[in-house]
Amino acid sequence: MLVRAGVVAPVALATLFCFTTPANAATVNVNMSCRGTIFGIGQTSSMATSVTGTAPGSVAAGSAVAITLAAGSSTVPSSASGFTVTNISNLKTTFPAPTNSTVVSATVSGGTVPGTVAVTGGNVVLTVPGPIPGGTTFTPPAVTINVTAGAAGTPITTKYAGTSHANPGMTMTTKVAIVGNVATACFPDPSPTLTTTTVV
Repeated sequence: MLVRAGVVAPVALATLFCFTTPANAATVNVNMSCRGTIFGIGQTSSMATSVTGTAPGSVAAGSAVAITLAAGSSTVPSSASGFTVTNISNLKTTFPAPTNSTVVSATVSGGTVPGTVAVTGGNVVLTVPGPIPGGTTFTPPAVTINVTAGAAGTPITTKYAGTSHANPGMTMTTKVAIVGNVATACFPDPSPTLTTTTVV
């Protein structure tokens, strides 16, 4: 647009600056319902955490948008169904592509444990390899999702993935004394919106 029309370009730039508001942050509490099977019996538990989402209040259609999702601290349980939890490992947290946007890239930063992020099938997946010992409090790395805003009139929103234990948004391997490794699946119940950005 800058090359094609010298008269249109200033108007487009003015629109972009006019409708891009500064990033704002809000903290949302999230309850994860988790399930693993021990000796053939499904065991369900809850894990409470929080997420601070930072995103612009509004942006112009087609513009670049950075959204940061920073989970609060969580504590690995020291026991499960009467069994001692040795550690958790291969913790994967999935965020669907933010609505009305195209994912360009994703990065990680901070946290008390190392992790990596990948864009897979339109989803953004944070992996914390661990192991993280039972009873330990940790903070996963924050994830910044870089997207291109879609059409005006529909907001860009972010959430955790997952609708059930069979369709989880978070998975991990829980090492339990005597039992061994237990595949654990979690989903947000309920599933709150983490960030909202208006597209104009």
